[in-house]
Amino acid sequence: MYFVDLPGYGYARVSKTVRDSWGAMIEDYLQNREQLRLAVMLVDSRISLVDSDVMMKRWLDRQMIPSTIVLTKTDKISNNQLQKALRQGARTFNTKEIIAFSAVSGAGKDDLLARISAATTSDPTVRKTHL
Repeated sequence: MYFVDLPGYGYARVSKTVRDSWGAMIEDYLQNREQLRLAVMLVDSRISLVDSDVMMKRWLDRQMIPSTIVLTKTDKISNNQLQKALRQGARTFNTKEIIAFSAVSGAGKDDLLARISAATTSDPTVRKTHL
């Protein structure tokens, strides 16, 4: 099993030219990687959703690439803020599959591992299906 960290759009400290070139590279990788079973989008729970996050999720859905959203750093916000972020994410990304995750407390770890396990143990002959 491989985990591949693709460059983020919003916060990387590189030139706009370099950032713009990532789009084609990322699309090519995601579309043509036969072994791909799941795209996990990491979204900082403390920051309002950005257009590039929404565009990426919609693109993944159009390509029928299984994906899940992980709201990170949930230990740094209140429960009320977390519930608001989960509702906003569900509405904006048009999904109920959002995992609240904290590397500090371990919250959401079991849910994320279960999601990865479900994706990687599915029928390998099925390339792109919604899980």
